[in-house]
Amino acid sequence: MSKNSEKVKISIDNVELEVAKGITILQAAQQHNIYIPTLCAHEDLTPFGGCRMCIVEVDGMRGFPTACTTPVEDGMVIQVKTAQIQEERREILQLILSEHTSSCLICDEKYECGSSMGTIRKTGVTTGCRFCPNDHNCELQDVVEYLDLKSVNYPIYYRGLRVEKEDPFYDRDYNLCILCGRCIRICQEVRAANTLSFKQRGGHTVIGPAFNRTHLEAGCEFCGACVSVCPTGALSEKVRKWEGELDRTEITTCALCGVGCQIQLLMKKNRVIGSLPADEPLINGGHLCVKGRFCIPELVNNYRRVREPLLVRDGGVEKLTWKRAVETAAKKLSECPPEKFGMLISPNCCNEDLYVGQKFTRFVMNSPNIDTSARIFYGAGFNAYLDLMRSSVPLSSMAKASVILCLGLDAKYGHSVVGVEIREAIKNGAKIITVNLNQTNLSVIADEWLQPSPGKELEMIRAILQLLAGTASSKNIKGITSTQQAQITSIAEILAGAKSPMIIVGSDYFHHQHSPLIFKSIKDLAESTGAGVLPLPPQSNLYGSIRMGAYPEFLPGGYSSISEKRVRALGRKYAAKLPGYTTGWNARSLAKKSKLKVLYVIGEAPASASKLADYVIFQNIYPPPDELEADLILPSTAFTETDGTFFNGEGRLVKLKKSAMPPGNALPNWAILGRIAQKMGKKESKFSSIRQIQNEMADVVEGFALSKKSKRTVMPLDWEGELQVVKSKTTAIRSSDAQYPFLLYASVTEHTYSGYALTEFVDGAKQLFREDVVNINSNDAEKAGIADGDEVEVSSDSFQRKWITHVLNEQTPGTLYVTLRHGDNGLVGPYPVKVNKTNV
Repeated sequence: MSKNSEKVKISIDNVELEVAKGITILQAAQQHNIYIPTLCAHEDLTPFGGCRMCIVEVDGMRGFPTACTTPVEDGMVIQVKTAQIQEERREILQLILSEHTSSCLICDEKYECGSSMGTIRKTGVTTGCRFCPNDHNCELQDVVEYLDLKSVNYPIYYRGLRVEKEDPFYDRDYNLCILCGRCIRICQEVRAANTLSFKQRGGHTVIGPAFNRTHLEAGCEFCGACVSVCPTGALSEKVRKWEGELDRTEITTCALCGVGCQIQLLMKKNRVIGSLPADEPLINGGHLCVKGRFCIPELVNNYRRVREPLLVRDGGVEKLTWKRAVETAAKKLSECPPEKFGMLISPNCCNEDLYVGQKFTRFVMNSPNIDTSARIFYGAGFNAYLDLMRSSVPLSSMAKASVILCLGLDAKYGHSVVGVEIREAIKNGAKIITVNLNQTNLSVIADEWLQPSPGKELEMIRAILQLLAGTASSKNIKGITSTQQAQITSIAEILAGAKSPMIIVGSDYFHHQHSPLIFKSIKDLAESTGAGVLPLPPQSNLYGSIRMGAYPEFLPGGYSSISEKRVRALGRKYAAKLPGYTTGWNARSLAKKSKLKVLYVIGEAPASASKLADYVIFQNIYPPPDELEADLILPSTAFTETDGTFFNGEGRLVKLKKSAMPPGNALPNWAILGRIAQKMGKKESKFSSIRQIQNEMADVVEGFALSKKSKRTVMPLDWEGELQVVKSKTTAIRSSDAQYPFLLYASVTEHTYSGYALTEFVDGAKQLFREDVVNINSNDAEKAGIADGDEVEVSSDSFQRKWITHVLNEQTPGTLYVTLRHGDNGLVGPYPVKVNKTNV
């Protein structure tokens, strides 16, 4: 019999119990719904025994051991609520409260105050005494009530610490801290980020990053784990600070990137007031990144949400009923020739929206012109990146990896869930290699940090391949320093001897001039080492957009629309003659004068300096940007307000659950399309429920029915043919010179939802995901006379741009880096540039 299956018999408060050998007294009590107060213990943390609230009496054992650190033994007799223990607990609790604001805990009038001052927590101003953001949602409050503590018989010392509000998503009032250490331990043990620690000693002890840095300066990932485990109001979310108790929770999927994390939405009055990670071992393992943890309430509850259909004309906006809006759309679409119609749909839409969107285009409009913004985002490297996704392996397989090669990956914010898995893999003995031009949070923990020379990323990956193939030695690899040669040799040796290597592909190469060749070389590297590949697409349903046929080149199932046989087969299912592939239109045409009569935009917000079509139908949760001249605006639901499914980046089918009520008269995308189709006489495209859509998808999309019934089994991405993309430059990247002394790298923000950057609607995101801000090395900035926050003009022989500077030590000398706004795909570098300070 294994140790874990052995049972022992114990007694707690005269109740005979049989429990597993090796668990603690506290765990045994909790398993049998016996309450033992505690403030420092937590199910995800190792026992600490710091608060001593969980002391118990054990026959034959001296003193009062703590239940959280004492393992059970056979025959153990335990008392958890004797008069002496309760008195000891009250004494300890008074010592804790002597340095804690306690007006909401022991005031004689707290109950009357609470019932008569119910509006007080609508503001962050301290009015009266019931000002704590955790009032009625506080573990310390629960313990005080359990012990029936009426007063504190020690001198009260208010520490008078400054409330820390400078960081983006939560405030810290350490006057309310009881030094339980939960936040430190979860940061170190669970997240392995090591941002927090105890500082100073004795009565001056506080918690925070070392050297009085802000959390932002200390490299905090803002995962919110510390906030989740805090038992008092010391750590409080800015957005949820005054929401009070929640009504219920709902489990769904986060739609803010391709990882597909399972989240627990916190609901109050049918509104999302917060989110927490769900315990899902296959995907996010109980973790969330900053986007899933803090950004969702501001995104879906924003006051700018579109609530009614709107007609734009004569410089004004008129509210419409759905009946009239559908009639207006149907009339314009009925008058539109198939070749003059185009649909741009977001790869962040759920499978059901994508499927109905392509059916509407092909069946109702008899046009092949449907596309997603992914074609523009990935540019020349789109096909090569999708080819990598054919080899995608689950994130959970990282636990068994012996070597993890991270290429162009920064796991600090958007991919912090992956970062946690990497740090856990280190604990299991895995070696970490990171290849990145700039210092990241992986650089300090990696066994090897290979820092490419500017513009030499492709050469370095190829150099590793050559060494593995035995076709080159480190001495004859051109354009690489001796230090880099030694590193490349070491990396090749590590990979060659790895039993279970894994390659994680980050975002750095999406907008690189050589992206197709880089992605192809990564695939070759994976094949030569037998490594599993984990691409991390920013889009929540890029995989699903291929599977559902949301491209002119692809039919549902990933079948080629160039194949007449495939088109006829789909036509038989729809009982109609469908159009095949033409080269007439795709999303790239938006940058030109595409001469469409009607453009239907779903879940996107393309920026344009001129009108994209004679008539634009804009369907989104937010209003169109000012520069997009929309004619008809239709309100759709957010991912928290609809049912559906996604395929995450691994190929797992994950589910959306309708958790909140949509604002106003907003409808799901599929329902809007169905109403318009019915009005146009195509009632076959009107679906009454999400289940009806899924049943048809199961008949049309091979493997979808299997996926729907499976327990999130990974399905490799597969398709026929390829997408038409812009051709990349295969010439060597120009080096910097005396005229252009810097090499500029650019990326387009990947932190978006519904076609908008998160910074548009989430205040805290503006500090983390800075756009149109150019990073420059501190020494380079000093030589150029540039200070942080200065406006500079960055120019090459082909463009000029003005940006604000961000000076930092970590930026590679001689390089600049800028994150462009969503939709600004004009710069595919690296570029040799010069920098001049403006307004001089």
